[in-house]
Amino acid sequence: MQLFYTHHHFQLHRKVHSDFWFFEFSIWLHVFSRSLVAIFIPIFLLQIGYSLPEVIFYYFLFNLIDVPLNFPARFFVKKIGARLTMMIGLLFSVGFFIYLSHLQSASLVSQNSLIILSGLAASYDAFYWVSYYYLFIKSTSQKKNVSKQTSGVYIVSQLASMLAPAFGAVILLFFHEQVLIAISLLILMASLIPLFKMKHLLDKPNKSSESIQTFFKTADKRRDYISIGFLGIHNAAESIIWPVFIYLLFSSISSIAFLPIIISLTTILFTFYAGKIKKQQRNKVIFLGSFLLLLVWVLRIFISQPIFYYLSVVLVGLFTILISIPLESSICEKGEVGDTLSASMYRNLISMFFQMLLFGILLFFIHIFETSFLVAALSMFLLMALHPILREFKRKKGSTLSQASSLSQE
Repeated sequence: MQLFYTHHHFQLHRKVHSDFWFFEFSIWLHVFSRSLVAIFIPIFLLQIGYSLPEVIFYYFLFNLIDVPLNFPARFFVKKIGARLTMMIGLLFSVGFFIYLSHLQSASLVSQNSLIILSGLAASYDAFYWVSYYYLFIKSTSQKKNVSKQTSGVYIVSQLASMLAPAFGAVILLFFHEQVLIAISLLILMASLIPLFKMKHLLDKPNKSSESIQTFFKTADKRRDYISIGFLGIHNAAESIIWPVFIYLLFSSISSIAFLPIIISLTTILFTFYAGKIKKQQRNKVIFLGSFLLLLVWVLRIFISQPIFYYLSVVLVGLFTILISIPLESSICEKGEVGDTLSASMYRNLISMFFQMLLFGILLFFIHIFETSFLVAALSMFLLMALHPILREFKRKKGSTLSQASSLSQE
């Protein structure tokens, strides 16, 4: 009988684990497809004829619309399941790329066009990523080593994001933007196939959602999600504002394509280390990563050497991993034992809300780049404040002293 249970457990683990690899392959295709075009989107808008403040306005609208759409996305996951909801998100993404291609060919520059474009982008983001985070949490088979699986997915994403922009830049050198968008759409639709190969994973929640008060009742959980918000500000500044800054500085598409290649080459091996971070070390590692990123953003304000600009991209790629892997692992662990769907929704919602704050602030400033660097630096400082290692050291020291005192009394 014991042998039967052991065999049954092994077979179940193997099936769930195979689902995880299907999930990773789908993510690779999706990230590759999006990375072909994503880094060039603000550049495309500038080339069409939009001004830099209008591009910032587009991203503000995108995040503003995205935030409330996370609630309908959660509703759809409950009713039809995560995979079908992801398909809806991908259809919005198809509409986004088709409309973007239409804007380029017709040279339509208007506020209404930005509203439509941002609405399509926000609908894709909410429906796809709420479903994605839900499936990721449900598909992690090694519950005792979530950090390892999180780093595995991160490596898969890094490989895709490394290859795609270079491939996209080559296409842009020899063909029109419509060719790049068409290829991206084909790969995007192909990313659905592995999701429907996942036969042993329930993609529809079997319990009701918790209220917001119940969900955020613990201080650790509130800290994790606020931390995701501050990390979202940094990511938006790095993945959107910084490439635009580099493009306007060098006036070259190839200069943009090199950025994710540099990041990926230097971070893939480092991600293996991040996957081995122990649970009790996460707070210290997040503090360290936040401090180092704070230094990089401050140095970017004062150092104006092109070599440093590209070197800083390498550093940012490394230091961001020190935050993202431990933080995502913590959210994943808490989400798996609680309300998984709400964990997925709030993770995306809060990240987009904080990014909305970033672009909203930039709308009121003339010096967009300097302001964004300062806001990103401030977000890292606040992230450090949320993970104070000094307080943890004092708590451990106090615990040690109390134990020593009790032993001496005995």
